[in-house]
Order: sequence, then structure tokens, then C-alpha cells
Amino acid sequence: MDCRIIISNTMKNKTKIGYALVIALVQVQSITAQTPGFTDDVQDVPIDNWILPMLLVGAGSVFFYLKKKQTIIK
Repeated sequence: MDCRIIISNTMKNKTKIGYALVIALVQVQSITAQTPGFTDDVQDVPIDNWILPMLLVGAGSVFFYLKKKQTIIK
């Protein structure tokens, strides 16, 4: 059997599995969504002051990780 056929079938199976997982997660999300009959009094929580520093640290770490990965590939 040709190696290209095996690789092609493997890739097709991986994409099918990926699509199946995405569809399953979307369906679970819609099943577990809150119903309109929710009558509890919920107060909105203000955004904490630590959100902006956490976003900046996250963006910086992603930037340095990707920069390091690109230098390893070259």
C-alpha cells in the first residue's frame, strides 16, 4: 500500500475527530445553558484591578514564547 494513502486517511480521520469534538462541545454548551426561568437575584461583579496586568503579562509571555520558538526553527 502506498504511504501517501495511509497518511491521507490518517489526516482525514483526524479532521473528522476534530469536527466531532467541536460539534459535541457546542451541543453540550447549548444543553447546559441557563434556562429563562432562572429567578435568582444575581449581582454583577466588578472587574478587578488585576485584569489589565494579567493580560499584559500573558501577552508578553506569549510574545517571548513565539519569538523563542521562531529562533529555534531558524
